[in-house]
Amino acid sequence: MADYYGVSATKAITPIMDNRLDPGVFGGKVRCMLDSFEAAGEVATKTIQVGQALPIGSRVIAVLVAFDDLSGAGATIDIGDADNDDRYASAIDVATAASYSVGTLVDGFCYKVLGTGLTAGGDDTKILITINTAAITGTLKAAILYVAE
Repeated sequence: MADYYGVSATKAITPIMDNRLDPGVFGGKVRCMLDSFEAAGEVATKTIQVGQALPIGSRVIAVLVAFDDLSGAGATIDIGDADNDDRYASAIDVATAASYSVGTLVDGFCYKVLGTGLTAGGDDTKILITINTAAITGTLKAAILYVAE
């Protein structure tokens, strides 16, 4: 027997109505979207959408990005959505690291997609890569792993 239990495990072993788990928390299907983008001098503050809109209620496990040297001195990217531009990763140095992969920040891990947007005009269903401080040129590939029922 365990000494401690996670939040979902506690709810699962205490099956009362208040402890219902969202679909996909236990036994959900892991799905993946793959995408790529060939940057040709895209400038700072521009965004790149990767993949299609995530299903409402799905939970993001990770957003992985691989790239060659995107050749912009001091160039960084954030990975997020229209509600939070760095929900999944922040200030990734893409100018010096070739073939670097990025996982998901703890606040974005298992993030539940709401679909209506948390802010006026926002949208958390589309994964966006935001180009920060410098223009980028080169290949960028993304894998979005999420759980949906």
